[in-house]
Amino acid sequence: MKTKSLFIAVLFCAVNFSTAMAQTAPSFAAAQSFAVLGSSTITNTGGTIVTGNMGVSAGTAITGFLPGTLSGLKYSGAPSIAGPAQASATDVYLNLKAQTSLTTTNLTGKVLGETAGAITLSPGIYTFSSSAQLNATLTLDDSSNPNAVFIFQIGSTLTTASYAKVVMKSGGKGKNVFWQIGSSATIGTYTNFTGNILALASITMTTGATTTGKLFALTAAVTMDSNIVEGGDLTGAPQIVDADGDGVADNLDDYPNDATKAFNNYSTKGAGATVAFEDQWPAKGDFDMNDVVVLQKYNVITNAKNVVVQVIGYYTLLATGGNYGNGFSVQFPIPTASVSGLTGGTLEAGQDKAVVVLFTNMRSETSAWNTVPGATQGASKTYNITFNVANGPTLSAFGTDYNPFIVNMVGTSRREVHLAGKTPTILADQTVFGTLDDNTNIAAGRYYVTKTGLPYAISVPTTFNYPIEGTDISKAFTHFAEWATSGGVNYIDWYSNTAADYRNPSLIYSK
Repeated sequence: MKTKSLFIAVLFCAVNFSTAMAQTAPSFAAAQSFAVLGSSTITNTGGTIVTGNMGVSAGTAITGFLPGTLSGLKYSGAPSIAGPAQASATDVYLNLKAQTSLTTTNLTGKVLGETAGAITLSPGIYTFSSSAQLNATLTLDDSSNPNAVFIFQIGSTLTTASYAKVVMKSGGKGKNVFWQIGSSATIGTYTNFTGNILALASITMTTGATTTGKLFALTAAVTMDSNIVEGGDLTGAPQIVDADGDGVADNLDDYPNDATKAFNNYSTKGAGATVAFEDQWPAKGDFDMNDVVVLQKYNVITNAKNVVVQVIGYYTLLATGGNYGNGFSVQFPIPTASVSGLTGGTLEAGQDKAVVVLFTNMRSETSAWNTVPGATQGASKTYNITFNVANGPTLSAFGTDYNPFIVNMVGTSRREVHLAGKTPTILADQTVFGTLDDNTNIAAGRYYVTKTGLPYAISVPTTFNYPIEGTDISKAFTHFAEWATSGGVNYIDWYSNTAADYRNPSLIYSK
């Protein structure tokens, strides 16, 4: 009895060990509905037929549909669902690469479909230390088991000859056949392929090639030419609605009925950032940083490819404590000619980069300074601008940090005051640089700072309680100078009420 029990125990352990070491089919998760995924581009020539969704991420270009046809939807760019689909595809690739099994077989040096031992294969894991070649017909004997799993781990490239074939002995489509390829795959003309290809680099389907599986290129392009790709499984997939057909699902699209727009991108989550100016430049003046104070916020609208198509700016004029009739403008990092449909402001003529003028004389906007304690306080004035952008840059290139500035005229001299480090427009009088207290040095790339390293304008990432009239900002905010002269490294919260020694409340204007 003990011998029989021991035999059963050993057999039980052996069965469990074998099961634990069997190859498994990983889940495609977010990539399940996709037939084709590329990283940089997907390009097609001819009448390719794709069953399932198609996506590219982090690239955005999908071309050749039409004449190619697609039963699912196209998704482009990381913000679309192609982004998480690519992440899932990468997970599957790494899972396949890491798998081992009791039935792992090294086929290095053998030609699939041609060399003995590589013509008919049973379920298992098959490895190639470098490249793999398919020249004829490879039969995968699944014994009519729909759950049979075949994994091919290929160190570098997979190439097939023209008219080569991979077939399931049962006649099935091989949903659990996986080709993990360490470099690129090239499927030869009129090859009838079976299984899911996950290539670290590119996938090329040459003329007339077909496959029952997915084509996932993780870091490069997918190229097709008059092919049939059947790998997308839309059965049971969430029903994705894309009313405007821009490749962004309605639940992710801020403009679901406008194919030219997809995403709102706000410059800040709060009320906005505050810019404040000293208008006595190039003199230091009283350095109270309240001569023009504006709260600003932006919404940069991008399309499905994350290209900027429209800009909306929201501004509130809070204070006008300056002696000059200052104007306020914002320069954007796009050519003037690319702006159209501007409302709420004026596009300044003669500029190379787009400059939107909100007002040219603050005294025409409000008579109240809002900087003198006890004086009559005027209401804040708001401005909203909107303009369209033609042939715009990507959001990452456009950014959300622009170039606001004030302008005052001293005779015929156009004096612009910008944030430290920001360049003047081409209309500014540059002969004033380096005079009086200004330490601008164009050759050194240094702009709008005093000889002691203090800026003539500041941007605070929230609402800002500025100094009262005639009070040096360094006295109202005790760590301001340390922040400014450190290049913004020290006391980055100098404007806040972090500790009792940060502010002198009696010198700060309060409504």
